[in-house]
Amino acid sequence: MSEDVPVLRVEGLSKRYGEKPVLEDASFSIREGELKILIGPSGGGKSTLLQCINYLVKPDAGRIWLDGDEVVPARKRELYAYRQKVGMIFQDFNLFDHLTALANVQIALSKVRKLPRDEARKRAVMELERVGLKDHIAKYPAQLSGGQKQRVSIARALAMDPKVMLLDEPTSALDPELITEVLAVIRDLGLEGMTMLMATHQIGFALDLAHEMIFMEDGRIVETGPPRKILSTADCDRTREFCGKLTDLYGEAR
Repeated sequence: MSEDVPVLRVEGLSKRYGEKPVLEDASFSIREGELKILIGPSGGGKSTLLQCINYLVKPDAGRIWLDGDEVVPARKRELYAYRQKVGMIFQDFNLFDHLTALANVQIALSKVRKLPRDEARKRAVMELERVGLKDHIAKYPAQLSGGQKQRVSIARALAMDPKVMLLDEPTSALDPELITEVLAVIRDLGLEGMTMLMATHQIGFALDLAHEMIFMEDGRIVETGPPRKILSTADCDRTREFCGKLTDLYGEAR
């Protein structure tokens, strides 16, 4: 892929529920190895944007390109292949409660990628070790902490060899002491060059690692820029107001 071609390009993505617009004309792109952070008030459109990018929610308008190739959702085979390349991490883990950590990671390798059982198991073990869960592969979700469950979901996404990872506030359901372990895994992925779009209000993490911050409100992208600028000297009054409250809650922008 040419360096001039973004890994992911989104143009004019929009979504309504009845008369209510929840996403309006969202456009941006992400280059290989970049981490972009979505911030904004609850109900501002961050989750809907991520879900529309992965076609978990069908957008009403807009176009998406992956590696320069436009996604045509009406072509079911192409959409299926696209979803395999765009990993999704949810707030609430979305694990199968009746399966062990190993089986939760292994199932997609067997069912979707059609890997032989031994090969799927080997890859699943490798990804669980990668996220620090070597000693927990035989445990069920009920036996895992929230942080461990989120790391299983990350391992499951990584096993599919995604081109892009979408993370929807992956630490919001965690106790404070468990947030660090999940952010450490995401940090390692960023340092390894994983391309990611992540909704989060962990501003210290964003300042350390993000290439760009995107502020959303009322379904619209209001402002984008380097994290330090958005958090400290944003151009839009509303961005400055929100980020001022954000830094009060989560710490000053360093």
